[in-house]
Amino acid sequence: MRKTTIILTLLLWTSMIYGQYIETSDDLTTFFFKKYKKDTDDAFDFIFGTNEWLIDDSKILENVKFKIRENKNVLGNFIGFEKLIYVPIGESLTVSIYLVKYEKQPLWFIFKFYKTEDKWMLYKFDLNENIDEVLDKITKYGLLLYN
Repeated sequence: MRKTTIILTLLLWTSMIYGQYIETSDDLTTFFFKKYKKDTDDAFDFIFGTNEWLIDDSKILENVKFKIRENKNVLGNFIGFEKLIYVPIGESLTVSIYLVKYEKQPLWFIFKFYKTEDKWMLYKFDLNENIDEVLDKITKYGLLLYN
């Protein structure tokens, strides 16, 4: 019962904030990172709360929160973020990749958003902790293009 009350409160609060400030998927990530600076759990509650089906699967949300807390102990303090890639796919889908900077090394957050009739919501979220593999592939591919 308590879990249901918390989820309903979170959804109500998110919808009130969401309706006032969110017009694009970029607005979602902007609001997310404002919250992330202060409280990572609150930021993920917000972004997952934009999609009622994701918030219903608390395992996904709790797993992401756990990974962030675990990484913070290894990576040090949060420094900031940079938007690396923004790709609109039609009018109703976007993909945004952010470099999330910590003292010792960065993470990548990959946000996939879907627009229903009138609002944007998180469709899928990925956290990439192994940036080196991706960077090696990008570098290799980039070098092949220039040779």
